[in-house]
Amino acid sequence: MNRKFFACIFPLFLTIIAGMIMNTDRLFAEELAPHLFKTTLENGLTIIVKEMPSTRAATVQIWVKAGSVYEEPHEAGITHFIEHMIFKGTPTRGPGEMAGAIESVGGRINAYTSFESTVYHATLSSRHWALALDVLADAVLNSIFDPDEVEREKKVVLEEVGMRNDRPNIRLFQELLGHAYTAHPYRLPVIGSAESIAAFNRDSIISYMKKHYQPENFTVVVVGDVHSAEVVAQVKSLMGGLKNEEAAAAVLPQEPPQREARLFTVHADINQPQLAIAIPISAFTSPDTPVLDVIAHILGQGETSRLYRSLRDEKQLVYGIDASSFTPHDPGLLEIMAVVDGSRIIPATQAALTEVFKLKYLSVSNDELNRAKRNLESDFVFSMERVEGQARVLGSFEQMAGDPREDDYLEAVRSVTIEDIKRVAALYFTTDRVTAGFLVPTGSDFTLDNDGFAEILRQADDTARHSESGALLADAYLSGTHRFVLDNNITLLVREDKLVETVAIRAVFPGGLRAETPATNGAFAFISELLPKGTQSMSAQEIALKVGNMAGSLSGFNGKNTFGLKAEFLARFYKEGLTLMSDILQRPAFAKEEAEKIRPELLARLKQQEDSLTSLAFKEFNRLLFDGHPYGLNTSGSEEAIRGISVNELSDLYLQQARPDRLVLAISGDVDAEEVRDQVARLFGGWQAPPLASAGFSEDILPPDVPLEPRQITIARDKEQVHLVIGFLGANLDSRDRYGLEVLETVLSGQSGRLFVELRDRQSLAYSLSSFSLLGLDTGAFGIYIGTSPDKRDQTITEIWKQLNKIRQEKINDEELQRAKNILISHYELSLQTHGAQALEMALNETYGLGQDFGNHYIDAIEQVDADTVQAVAQKYILPEHYVMVAAGAGPAEDTDVQKQEDQGAGTDDR
Repeated sequence: MNRKFFACIFPLFLTIIAGMIMNTDRLFAEELAPHLFKTTLENGLTIIVKEMPSTRAATVQIWVKAGSVYEEPHEAGITHFIEHMIFKGTPTRGPGEMAGAIESVGGRINAYTSFESTVYHATLSSRHWALALDVLADAVLNSIFDPDEVEREKKVVLEEVGMRNDRPNIRLFQELLGHAYTAHPYRLPVIGSAESIAAFNRDSIISYMKKHYQPENFTVVVVGDVHSAEVVAQVKSLMGGLKNEEAAAAVLPQEPPQREARLFTVHADINQPQLAIAIPISAFTSPDTPVLDVIAHILGQGETSRLYRSLRDEKQLVYGIDASSFTPHDPGLLEIMAVVDGSRIIPATQAALTEVFKLKYLSVSNDELNRAKRNLESDFVFSMERVEGQARVLGSFEQMAGDPREDDYLEAVRSVTIEDIKRVAALYFTTDRVTAGFLVPTGSDFTLDNDGFAEILRQADDTARHSESGALLADAYLSGTHRFVLDNNITLLVREDKLVETVAIRAVFPGGLRAETPATNGAFAFISELLPKGTQSMSAQEIALKVGNMAGSLSGFNGKNTFGLKAEFLARFYKEGLTLMSDILQRPAFAKEEAEKIRPELLARLKQQEDSLTSLAFKEFNRLLFDGHPYGLNTSGSEEAIRGISVNELSDLYLQQARPDRLVLAISGDVDAEEVRDQVARLFGGWQAPPLASAGFSEDILPPDVPLEPRQITIARDKEQVHLVIGFLGANLDSRDRYGLEVLETVLSGQSGRLFVELRDRQSLAYSLSSFSLLGLDTGAFGIYIGTSPDKRDQTITEIWKQLNKIRQEKINDEELQRAKNILISHYELSLQTHGAQALEMALNETYGLGQDFGNHYIDAIEQVDADTVQAVAQKYILPEHYVMVAAGAGPAEDTDVQKQEDQGAGTDDR
């Protein structure tokens, strides 16, 4: 016989024989899923085996359906006490010998007690799994419970009781259960009381075990590099002969529906007050449970959760807060625990309840929902990396649902919808079902009666219901963002952030370079300077003094797609500052004398631009690349247009673009959103748009054509360096390609990027260099900028093309990819620290139609970029035959043979 065949078939033969032996009873190991087997012995004992041949570890767990909820009043804590005693000796093993047997082979052994189960477990090398089963079965079935050991262990458990009572969070949590449940044993501590523990003896232990340690209450779970047939045979040998005693099935009292809110306060010798909230929810097997688990993640799991961001980060009402869903066999609780400032207990309670009640009225965002589902699944799945984690999941699901498989639960979590969140929240989160408790220092003057608590609940629910209007955007990346549309179609965005007492305001209109022509190039640069220089009732000097007296700043701004007004004030002056901005925007003076002060400054700026090699190179690059498109114009304007444009023409152009139905007004800082809305309505409500169809950006601007052949220019200057820009047409703001391009740009840029490492560190070709990506409305640009010395120009160009062609031909590695993602996400998050940056982000995202949840989309999109995506965008946008190159600085004023340089670079690396 072929030896290889024999080696393969013989273990299978043994497995079949073992299975036949098992089937002398009525049992057969049912394969519930690949490598997952469930067997029930004649006496009702259940065996769960998960074969994991990829590991060399194994865990053995014996689950007993014996928990604190099954105890009689005089037995309170006995389940937990038995768990302590179970390893204290059997007829064949003395105290310590069971643990010693497991530890001698490098394993670990322990046990734990919950409301509904006691679990004895050992984890060790898979070669010793049978030893673990033998030791655990011996302990569970044969412990002698020596009276002297019982007395000694009572002292240990009593110390544990004292320790738990001394821990503020445990004490508060136990009080919360004691008030949230009035009939169900969940209200009682698993550990019992000092009085009940002191009364335990060997007889009481034996009596309890006869009732509950029956084979039909046993589930043996084995996970690891084991064979199901061998495990079943071994369990049957050790435990198959057990008989079920005549014992009445435990009937637990059911918790009656909660009809009114409950309140309690505990005084203790502590320094830091704590808050606890509970709301009755579903049991483990309810279809609502996965939804409630997702809700708990949205509310209070991690630093992105609503409770953490709102109460801790924004309002600073708590020092720490979290939420969890307790869903045991019978109906459970949604629980919120927080550490609070003693003077802010009531506002913290109301704010926490408001966040809970909002889920009834305001839809969560897709990003928020997906993040919660991903994290819930991730926590669950990562817990199963270890054999003991797998066994714990299998045992829990078997005991709770009668099926060890977790697949249905995970699929239910993945299937949770926005509508499910609102439906389940409306079903469970009512004001009459709330229990709240407070742990405060002894001697504290904190008081809250039922009437006061009822008012907190009413206000929390009213505040949450008010958010149904859509003013508060739950899906906004910047939390606390409100959106209003006034009657005259002004879009108002307000972010409440009271951490720093400043306020930033951004008034943004479509316009800027994209709204200019060669004849008007520079008009919006002119307007942005002239706009804050006077109103119909105030001079430029009066405005400057007014702003100075408020210790603020106010100026115009202008860009490729927008223009407007920006301001920052201390929070106590923001109303006065907003009033001033309203006057400027609606009634600008466009005074000729001020215009003639600005005109020579703009012309001087153009000369300064010519003196900067970097600015000069990019100006010419844009002109060549965006040929025929407004982006090809100079953002600073043209000398001819700035000299020739009149004040009346500037005023007319402003009135065409600056209309209320095109205005996005964004305010971020220490403000109240409703107050801001009311003030804006008073200040801007009378501003009506002329009878012209509302429009934002022009839709008839065609993107530029891809250069048919390389376009290049050399601009000679008497300088010591030459500045090079090599680039291509890029992606739009709303293009999916933008994310891959941004990662590509970051891989090339920075001090650890390819360009810096290769061209600067290794070859010393340049001091200043980077990759860049311009994202426009109709088109964009991607390219490389570098400043070098004239004698290194040709070599530098060759090396640039080497890097560009290499990134087209070869995928980036995982380290580069992750570095780029980390940089992009970190830079995005860090860029939004100031109120000014936040207001501009809000305004531009609204103006461009990206939405206030763009930050969430951006981070998710960057995280999803992979090496294939980067290579695909590199091949799509880096086109060796269709590019623009500008060289500005030292050198002759003539075109270079750029194509030759490019070919040389492309041919040096053919990997």
